[in-house]
Amino acid sequence: MNRSLLLSVLGSLCLASSLSAVAAPLRGAGSTFAEPLYKQWGEAYRQAGGGELSYEGVGSGEGVKRALAREVDFGGSDEPLKRAVLEEQGLRQYPVAMGAIVPVVNLPGVPAGALKLNAEVLAAIYLGNIRRWNDAAILNLNEEIASKIPDLPIRPIARAESSGTTFAFTYYLNARAPAWQKTRGVSKEMAGLNAALARGNGGVVALSKSTLGSLAYMEYGRALREKANIAQLPNRYGVFVKASPESILAAAKFDAEKLLYSGDPDFYLLLVDNDTYAGWPLTTATFALVPRSGKEAQAVLSFLYAGFKSGDAAARELGYVPLSESMKIAVRKAWSRQYGFRAGL
Repeated sequence: MNRSLLLSVLGSLCLASSLSAVAAPLRGAGSTFAEPLYKQWGEAYRQAGGGELSYEGVGSGEGVKRALAREVDFGGSDEPLKRAVLEEQGLRQYPVAMGAIVPVVNLPGVPAGALKLNAEVLAAIYLGNIRRWNDAAILNLNEEIASKIPDLPIRPIARAESSGTTFAFTYYLNARAPAWQKTRGVSKEMAGLNAALARGNGGVVALSKSTLGSLAYMEYGRALREKANIAQLPNRYGVFVKASPESILAAAKFDAEKLLYSGDPDFYLLLVDNDTYAGWPLTTATFALVPRSGKEAQAVLSFLYAGFKSGDAAARELGYVPLSESMKIAVRKAWSRQYGFRAGL
């Protein structure tokens, strides 16, 4: 973060940090998708006097486990938990920011952002049924740039650990590719497929950059920072869409408005495979899993409120899309009802 932006965030956080119930260190773990955001917000929060934050990017699956076991004060997950699980385990969940999963390729000669893929082709690649980039199914989607697509073997890459990113990616394939639905289904793991495995978004990025002909899926902000070649995907009407802050925000607009009128929402937001015309079809929210009671919960809410209030610029700089104001209001109203936490209301 540049100096002027950091000073602006710090200045704005002073009021929010004074609301913190406890200045004790906070511990979080989970989503590697959200790790850069939590660490950026955490550093600004610490410098504003709100306490230390330690966050381990160990994957959403492990983050959920640690939150359930109360090994951390909050868990980070890109897969929302259903109400029955939350109630049974004494947790609540709140969206923190929005982002997207994007397919990226390492293909020399193919212009950035020009390649078009769809769920059927992606599923066929990961199932091992399409193995070269000049396969007819790929060329038929890309008539404008067909001559630029090289005759190279496709080197698919997937996440090695239990991952919310993989959950969103497989949810999309399951919704739109019958072959995937028949053989694989929705899962947080990709073992047993035609893919090299890498740990975390960072591992996927490194392997993708070093592998000619690779295809991978990763978090949108990380792909932007690494200047990866992001492919287009079609909406439900067959119109190809590019990942952008605008298309990501469009995917959640209906849900954001609906939440304003929910009495006690569980924030089970699945934005993947949305039917919004302008929405990116692999949009996802990232969630904080918070205990239903206790001083740690109040401290976590103080930290999240500071991020909501003053962390949007940092989120955008990292490639996330901040929650809309209507969704933030819905979350804060839930905090007020559920915890008596009335900051800003």
